[in-house]
Order: sequence, then structure tokens, then C-alpha cells
Amino acid sequence: MSGQNHHETESAFPLLPHERVWRSRDLMLVSISTSVATWCFLMGGFVGYYLNAKMGIAALIAGSMIGMLLISLAVIPASAKYGIESVTSTKPFFGNRGWVLALILQYLSVIGWNSILLIFFAKSATRMLVVTGVIDESMSSLAISSLSILAVFTIWLLLKRGANAVKNLSAILAILIILVGIWIFYMIVKNFGFQAIIEAKPLSPSSDLIWNYATGIEVGIVSLMSWWPYVGGIIRISPKTSQTTIPSMLGLGFPVALMSIIGLLSVLLIGDPDPTSWMVELGGVMYGSFALSFIAFANFGSAVIGVYISCIGLRNLETIRNNSWNMTTMAALIPVGLVAVFIPELFFSKFGNFLAFLGVIFAPLVGIQIIDYFVFRKKQLNIKDLYNSSSNSVYTFWKGWNPASIFALLAGFITYFYLLNPLTYESRFPYQFLTATFPTMAIGAAVYWFITRFVIIPLGWGGYPKVRKKDSH
Repeated sequence: MSGQNHHETESAFPLLPHERVWRSRDLMLVSISTSVATWCFLMGGFVGYYLNAKMGIAALIAGSMIGMLLISLAVIPASAKYGIESVTSTKPFFGNRGWVLALILQYLSVIGWNSILLIFFAKSATRMLVVTGVIDESMSSLAISSLSILAVFTIWLLLKRGANAVKNLSAILAILIILVGIWIFYMIVKNFGFQAIIEAKPLSPSSDLIWNYATGIEVGIVSLMSWWPYVGGIIRISPKTSQTTIPSMLGLGFPVALMSIIGLLSVLLIGDPDPTSWMVELGGVMYGSFALSFIAFANFGSAVIGVYISCIGLRNLETIRNNSWNMTTMAALIPVGLVAVFIPELFFSKFGNFLAFLGVIFAPLVGIQIIDYFVFRKKQLNIKDLYNSSSNSVYTFWKGWNPASIFALLAGFITYFYLLNPLTYESRFPYQFLTATFPTMAIGAAVYWFITRFVIIPLGWGGYPKVRKKDSH
């Protein structure tokens, strides 16, 4: 990426061919650094309440790869072809004002993930300081709050360099993260053995084995659905679509599943998905502290990328775009810092609800986006009108809002809540056979197709290819 002005990648405007200089290797390293963090441990740990090691591993791998495939179909084609980020890619189906819904969804989801990362960063670093004798156990709460604030400030300083910081930090951390993950897995096997892993029972499974497996799949899918904001922001810096698919699937999808297995085994064998709580006991002070430090910085690297993605989305707002990049990073970081400092334990206790929330918001959106881009748009977008907020834009619809996408989102929300209540995790038939994400995505896509085909296109809204061809005669 040498020679590139980082200000080019601080904008939500499409990147030109000469500005899109990340090679497949760069994209792979950024993807791995983004995906592999202690949120994987929480995912795997959540599955460990319902499934044993064998079924849990199968569910995590299947769910993660399915989720990544769906996100790739929704975001990569448009982002890679036109150099646009995720929020911008929603303007053709939300409208040139309605896209603010996508921005809100992106902002909230990234705040959630970044809060988890900073909390874990502070906990890991604090644990390392305690076991090495630098601070006393009684100072842990103060240390966690102080380190969270320090992390927020450090990320703000790093992101002064825009995408350069993302790429360079990822190149340093990606391989180290994988090595630490291998070491943790080795310590689990060494201390407990394969037989104990095979015989370990889930903590609180349902009596319905099919329901348990569906929930494991659901956790994998909805967790990877959260890559929707991230994918567009990093894919657009790669010059060719052909160079993006494998790095995204193998960099964002597969490593999440593999690292989640550590959280799964931790819950099954120890009852705690967080390796920072037992790593020193199993590995000793020296090796445990070494691993703790790398886990802390793995979270830190993922948080840097998350904040960068959030900033790019916020730059779609004119009021944000007219301010400095430093002010934008502050807008993305302040809510994360507040959560990490004031309500870390409350946020952790609601992790399962957060995962379901991701499914509620992103499943119908992904279905809508796939139908709009491939079925109605024929893989063609009007770049100029993507950034035209006036009524002259083909993406104006009704006062800047597309009713089809609004009704489709609502239909998706209702479907998800019916199948799986995100607050109580109570489910209804046929959740145990289809999960909640698949029907939600399908219903959202079907409602969008129906309204667009029989209402929006006949009204001449949206600038769809058939409408433009008809009008030209």
C-alpha cells in the first residue's frame, strides 16, 4: 500500500482503480486480524451450553461458513465492482435517504462488537498484570476501566493513518493470533486429553437434540452476519472481485469457526468460555502471561478495524463528512468507551441476546440486498446517483425512502421474533429445523420481490433496468 494517500480511504465515496491496492495477501491478513479475537471464545462458549464437542464443532463450522457465504453474496459483488462500502451499497434498495437505517444498524452492531473487544482487552491485560505481580488483585476494577480508556485513546491515535493503520497492524498480528490459538488448543488437550473432550457434556442442553443443533448453527450464522458492515469496508480496497472471495471466506469465515472451538471446549471442560481466566493456571505464569498479552492485542487489532469500518459508514453523513477524520473516529469510539467502562459485566451477560439481535437486523437486510442486486438491478448500479441526495436521483423512490425495503424489513423482524425471541430465547416451530435466520432472510427477500415487482417498478421508481428501457422508447 506504499505511496497511497490514506485520506482516499477515509471517504465513503467510491475508490478509484488506482486507489484500490490491497492484494489478496493483504486482504487475507486484514480478514484474519478482524475475525480472530475473543468474541470467538464467547460464540463457542455459548454453543457449549447446548452441544457436546463433536456436534458443537460441526455446528460452528457449518454455521460460520454458511453465514459468510450469505454475506459474501450480499456485499462483495457490489463493493468489489464499484469500490463502495457496505452502507453505500444499500442506497439502491433503501433509497437516497432511507440508507440511514443501514448506517444505524451498522453503527449499533459495530459498537457492540467493539465493546466486547475492548472489555476483553482490558480484562486480559489486567489479568496479565495481576499474575506477574505488577498490580494487586484488589486493583483489577480500576485497571480494567483505565485500560479501556487507554485503548480508546490509542485506537484514536492509530486511526489518524486511516486504512494504513488497519493494514500494517493486521500484518503484524494475524500470524501471531493463529499461533496463540494453536497454543491454547494444545494446552487444553495436554491438560485434559482427547477422551475427556469426547466425553464432556454440554452445560444446559434442551431435551430436543435437534433444537440444540439448530441453535449451534444459528449462533454461527448470526455471528458471521455481523461481518456485513466489515466486508464492504475492506473489500472495496481490493482491485478485483476474483481476489476477494477466497480471502474473505477463509479469512473471515473459517478462522472464526476454528477459534470458537476453543471457547466450546473451555465451557465443556472448565465451565468458562474465557481462556484469560484459566490460562495461567494451565500454562504457568510465563507462558500464560505471554498468551494473555497476545490475546489482549488480538482484541486490540480487531477493534481498530471495527472502528475504521464504523467511521467509513459515518462519513456518508454530510455533517460528519464535513468534519475532520479525527472527529469521526471520536464519534465511533465514545459509545464503545462508555460501555466498556460503565457496564462491561451487564453487556457480557446479554451476549446471547446480542447475537440474536444481529440476526434480527441483518438476516432480512441480506435477503433484500441479494434480490435487489442480482434479480432487479442485474448487477448494475448508477454510481453518480448513489451520492445524489436530491429528488433527481433514480434512488429517490418515495421522498428518498423505498417502501418495499421497509415492509420487507418489518416482515423479517416479525418472522425472526416469531421463530426465536431474542430476549428470552424461546422458539417456535419450525425453528428447530430451519433456524431463525434462513426463514427471516427468505421472508424478507420474498416480500421485497413482491412489492418491487408489482408496486415499485410499475410506479417507475428506483431506476431499475426494465423501467429505464421502457422509458427510453
